[in-house]
Formats: sequence, structure tokens, C-alpha cells
Amino acid sequence: MSLILTALLSITCLHSTLIDQWHWHASGTELIPTADTPSVIRRGDIKVEADPNGIILPGRSVPFLIAPQISDLDTPLPTDALTVEAWVSIDMPTTWGGFIGAVQDNADAEKGWVLGYDQTAFTFGLASEGTDDGDGRMTYLKSDRPFEIGRWHHVAGTYDGQEMRLYMDGQLVGVSKEQTGPVLYDPTAPLAIGGYLDRNEDQGLDGRIKSVQIQDAALNQVQIEREFKKSSRLTKLAPKVDTKLDWMVSPFLTWPTSDAVSVIAETTRPAKMWVKFKPEDGSWSQMTQEEPAELHEFRLQGLRPHSKYFYQVYADVTDAHGTQTIESPLLSFRTAAQRGDAFTFVAIGDTQAQPNVVKRVSDLAYETRPNLLIHAGDLVTTGSDKSHWTGHFFPNMQPLISRVPMMPVLGNHEQDAQYYYDYMSLPEPERWYTFSYGDADFFMIDGNRDLADQSEQLAWLNRALRESDAQWKFAVLHQPPWTSDSDDYGDTFETTSNRGDLNARNITKLLDQYGVDICFSGHVHDYERTFPLSGQSVVPWDEGGVIYVTCAGGGGTLENFDPANTFFGHRKAQRHHLVYVAIHGGILEFQAIDENGQLFDVMTLDKRDGRTLMPISE
Repeated sequence: MSLILTALLSITCLHSTLIDQWHWHASGTELIPTADTPSVIRRGDIKVEADPNGIILPGRSVPFLIAPQISDLDTPLPTDALTVEAWVSIDMPTTWGGFIGAVQDNADAEKGWVLGYDQTAFTFGLASEGTDDGDGRMTYLKSDRPFEIGRWHHVAGTYDGQEMRLYMDGQLVGVSKEQTGPVLYDPTAPLAIGGYLDRNEDQGLDGRIKSVQIQDAALNQVQIEREFKKSSRLTKLAPKVDTKLDWMVSPFLTWPTSDAVSVIAETTRPAKMWVKFKPEDGSWSQMTQEEPAELHEFRLQGLRPHSKYFYQVYADVTDAHGTQTIESPLLSFRTAAQRGDAFTFVAIGDTQAQPNVVKRVSDLAYETRPNLLIHAGDLVTTGSDKSHWTGHFFPNMQPLISRVPMMPVLGNHEQDAQYYYDYMSLPEPERWYTFSYGDADFFMIDGNRDLADQSEQLAWLNRALRESDAQWKFAVLHQPPWTSDSDDYGDTFETTSNRGDLNARNITKLLDQYGVDICFSGHVHDYERTFPLSGQSVVPWDEGGVIYVTCAGGGGTLENFDPANTFFGHRKAQRHHLVYVAIHGGILEFQAIDENGQLFDVMTLDKRDGRTLMPISE
């Protein structure tokens, strides 16, 4: 039976070659099931648009489900042999992209299959029973040639129980013999169309899709060519490429020192870029990067300490359509304070979700006009999905990050993805680092990597703390060494808990030893400030001890607390928030402010004679 391709989108699943099992046809931008077929589930309010040859997907999340779990399907998916095909066009690549899949790929647990793409090429991932290492192991076959942005391509993956093959526009572009035996499925995996979806990833296709089909036979080269030729006219259409020059990521600031700062910006097209900058009482200087690129980083150096500067970023491109030039607004920043200078900073964590909340918290933080922004990780939900950076994090953190330098740590949701390192200009080795600001030293730690004794990072932290002569010391990492959370580290409503991340707990001895004042963390979406802790004991304020602050209220869905207080628990709040800190003359003022501007926690530490907790004035 021929496939239904007459409408905007048709999705067909065939068991035995060309014997129909599921058919859908599109009406406008909706998928309408025909008789005797399961309904296509439209997820949430994901908006798609009509295209003359398919539908346009926005890349926000996966729009269509055939089944939330493949165990719900009336007819099982193919196991002994498989062909999956799609006509697609990609507007924005990503590290883990998909067109259709029934996959669970979470760390070492890998089952199912997915037809998709990465930054440059098409991919076909599959796990089989023959290579099962206990929780599944997938092979990701990658095409030996790149796709073209904005152009229609036909992509197909086949598996016959012994060999995986990947085809692009009718031609064989990859072969693997790593997998053997029946396909290994996770019955809880969803069967999803229009992106990559599994238990902890939801990455929609940013592009167009015309058709998808699944068959329970491994088609050969001739059959794949025949499928390609049915709609090969699409490949002759001009690529759909937006020629307009605009900001993909508006200029923002990182890595402040007393004499330098980094300016980063990204355009929608490769372009020349330059930045002009000057002190508020001086003349303009300029840095130019002539080589066309989308992402540019400028390290402005030779600046005056603790001084205000203006800057403006420009980009231009010349092509057959003429010359286009764009410019940022006139912006400003202040270089880092030196020892003895008063300064302020804000700490925010977990801006990964709820863009309206992120925007409110960010704008409230900017209202305080801090010198510095500390981010405790989970900037985005999916670090390998570019749209989460360009469509969520960066726009909702403006104007704060265009005028206040940001210094982040990696969260688990960043996935250690290259986008984090591309966008962030940080001291080496970037995964962890230290920097000074005024009378404070900050120790930025990667809680996703090993922090046990003898680890590279713990050795670095020991050395960095030992060498610090700062009056105030702050540690920052994503995972909390101590938390009163209800269920991240054990269900406190029914059993018991580790009271924090055990890997992160490995740093606490060093924090005690070298007199760290506050350890900021994220991960648990709430606010908590502990009593001062030394080892596993609460100590008096004037005997030192580390105060652990969870500041994960930047946007993630709020979590709950242990129903009974912990031995270290002091101030708690289940609300979105930021933390504001001011340091001047040996005194630290600390405030927690919710998304509505309500002050809900305050603390003042005085180091003019030891370290004491000052009473709060009326």
C-alpha cells in the first residue's frame, strides 16, 4: 500500500513490508488519525506552522507522541528487522537531535532506537540484545557527510539483526556491525515524533518535517533509493536560509578582573564583529575580529580597576544582497574591585525552566545593580540543546548579564556540553576555577566530577584554598553538600536521607580547614541557609564554621523540605529568589529576596574582630 503523503504531514508505521499498521494525515498543522489507528498526542501548547511541503517545528520540545510508553502500543515495534525513514530539513543543529525514536538513553542505560542528527550529520542510534551489558548499550551510527542547513533531506536507518546502515538522500553513508540480535527496548520509552524524547531529555526539532515511516524489514539499497526518488524533487528546492543579520545572543559579560572583562555575542549569520569601549571620562578604543563567525569573544584588557566603562558591539556581513550592519545599545560595566574596595554580588541558581520566573528574578537582581553575578549551575534544562541557550537562558537574563559580569559553575543539566564552554569565558580549566573580587576569593567547583580524596579537582581545591589570602572566601558548586530537601537524597517522609550530595560532601573538610565563610549551591529548588557547620556539628558563630546556602530559586519547579527539621537547618523558604551580598570594611551583609521583591532572610557577619553574627538593627 502506498503511503499517504498528500497532506502536509503523514506518519506511517508498517509491519511487514508495505503492510499498513498506522496512518495519519495532516489537516493544517494538526495530525488527524484515520480509522482503526491510535491517536497522535499533541504535547502541551507547542506551536507548529504549516509549510508547503510539511510542517515547521519550533525546536522548543517534542510535539507529537504516538504512545507515552511503547508498552501501550497494540502492536509491538519491530525487533528482528527495522527500517525507519524521514523527510526532514534542519534549521538549527543540536548535539542530540531526533526525528522519531523509541529510546531511553540515560547515562549507561541505553535501549531502543532513534533516527536523528547532531551538529553536522545525521545519526541512527540502536541497542540490541546481543550487546546488552546489563542495562543496554547503543551504537550511534553517524553519516560520513554533513547535511545542509535549510535543505530537505531524506534520511533512513536500517537494521537486520546483524548490521546497522544509515542512508542520506538514497546513498549509503554509514555502516556498523556492533549490534547483533533483536532490538532491545525499554517498555517505558515513548514513541515520539519531531524531536528527541526520553526520560530526562526533551529536545524538539528546529526545522521542518514532511513524513516519517517505520517498517519491520531492513530495506536494501535499491529499495531505499526507490523511497528517496518518490520525493527527490524536495532536494532540488533552494535551502530555506534566513539571510537577515540579527543577534542570536545579545552581548553579555563574563570573567571580570580589575583590568579586564570578556564580551561575548553571537549573530544569526557568520559576520565580522567589533566592539568599541571607553572609560566614562575617556576616549574610545576598538577591537575587531575580521574573520566572519557567528560567535565572537573579546577580551578587553588594560582597563582601570573598579571603574565604569561604556561599550557597544557591532557586526556586519556583505553578500549578494548588499551589506547589513547591526549594533547593540550603548552598554556599560564596572571592572572588578580590588582588595579594600566595597562591592556587591548576587547569587542565583537553576534558571533552567519557567522563563517568566527567570525573567522576574533576573530583572530583580539587576534592580539591585550588583557588581557581579554568581550562578550556581543548571543555567538551562538541556545543555546540548542550543535553543535552550538562545531561546531561554540568554534572553531572559537580559539586561542583567549585559551590564553585570557572570561567573557560573556547571550543573548536571548543562550535560558538560560544548555550548557551555563556547559561551562562557572563564579561567582555566573552566570546569573548575578560582577568581578574586575585592576582599573575596571565589572557588568555583564542578560537583558533577569526582571530588573524592586523591582526585584532581580536590587537589586543586586544596592548593587554591591554601594559597588564598582573602578576607572572605566563598565556595560555589551545583550539588549541595548539606540540604534539608525532602527527596533528592532519600525520601524523608517515609525513610531517611543522606542530607546532601555525598560527592560534594568531600569538600567540606577543606572548607572547614581553610575558613570558607559561605558555600553556595543549587540543584534543590528551594532556599536554605544552615547554621555554621564544622564537620557534622553546628558551631557558634564566633568559632567559624561554614554556612551552606542553597540558592536554587532561579526558575526550576520548586521542591519540598524534610517534614522535620534537620540538625543543621536554620532558615528555609519554598519560593523563587535571589541572594544579595554586600562586602565593605570587614562586614558582610546578606539578604534573600523572593521573585516579588520581598525580603525574607537577612544576616550580617562582622570580621573586624574575629567573625561574629551582628544583630539586625530595627
